[in-house]
Amino acid sequence: MGSKILLDLIESPQTQHGAEEHISWSGVGSYIDAMYRVLIHKQWTELPHHMIAGMTASVFRLVVDRRLTIESISAYNWMAENFVAADFIGVTASQSAGFSFEPTFPLYQKQALLDIKASIDRGIGAILWHDQFVICAGYDDGEQVLFICESEGNKVIRLPYDSFGRNTTPYWYYQVLESHTTVDVWEVCKESLIQAVYKWETQDYMLPPQDYACGPAAYEAIAAALQSGAYETNQAAIVLRYYTRSRQDMAAYAAGLGHLSDQMAQVMREYALLADLYAQMMELVEESTAWDAKEPGHVLRVIHLIEQAGETEQRAIDGIKRAFPETIDNRFEDIGLR
Repeated sequence: MGSKILLDLIESPQTQHGAEEHISWSGVGSYIDAMYRVLIHKQWTELPHHMIAGMTASVFRLVVDRRLTIESISAYNWMAENFVAADFIGVTASQSAGFSFEPTFPLYQKQALLDIKASIDRGIGAILWHDQFVICAGYDDGEQVLFICESEGNKVIRLPYDSFGRNTTPYWYYQVLESHTTVDVWEVCKESLIQAVYKWETQDYMLPPQDYACGPAAYEAIAAALQSGAYETNQAAIVLRYYTRSRQDMAAYAAGLGHLSDQMAQVMREYALLADLYAQMMELVEESTAWDAKEPGHVLRVIHLIEQAGETEQRAIDGIKRAFPETIDNRFEDIGLR
């Protein structure tokens, strides 16, 4: 029997970079939000949230399901992308995932608890999926509970051991960060921009295109859903808030990368414009009465801004391709290959 809780991880979520640097506006914690809090706690980075979001290339993901549900935010290959995200910034990680309906789940659950508790014993919070990405900051064998908290705030939730992996959806996932090494920040930044092209131009192979849209197709899917009215206003608002935050992070990230290429000036301008278009869009979405009522004129204005945003993000990607043509061209049909 044992117990341990990382009180400093729970009680000190804010950093010298400011409280708003890593708060999820959507109210749904992303993997990067959770990882960033662990990185700050371990003092493995002094960079602001937008730099970690950019260097991991996670900020460049744009995926929506065609009904604009909250699932859009987490619809990607967790095992592949979260592992690579950690690797990009010099973090060694181990992880596991699966489905709770599988007959072998109890065995995986038992091993997960051992791995998570071992990580806590090393003083490193673990990252779990509990209907969103959350942080595990402690455990108590006597009470048979994990202590988890969301990526923002310091409210602790007691998760019984037997409830680990039993979520609203059948997916379970955890990742433990093991060690950190220094990386060449600017080389990683350059690579992240190349990955941005790959994410924009590639449909995630795990997501059926009839249900999910990626990159430029995502903008078309958002506009089509808004036009048809086949969406829940509260869920669509959460999705748009999430991507508003990511595009603002994207603009802040690109703004510091002008020295990587003479062609980056256009990329920086387009991402700044993109963030502004999303801010305008969110002003309309936050007019709750008109948004919730799906007033045609109001929704049409949102659609118009979405279409402008799609064109703007395409120009930004085109600018990245002009900035790094040799590297991208040398990868032929597999830009995502590092």
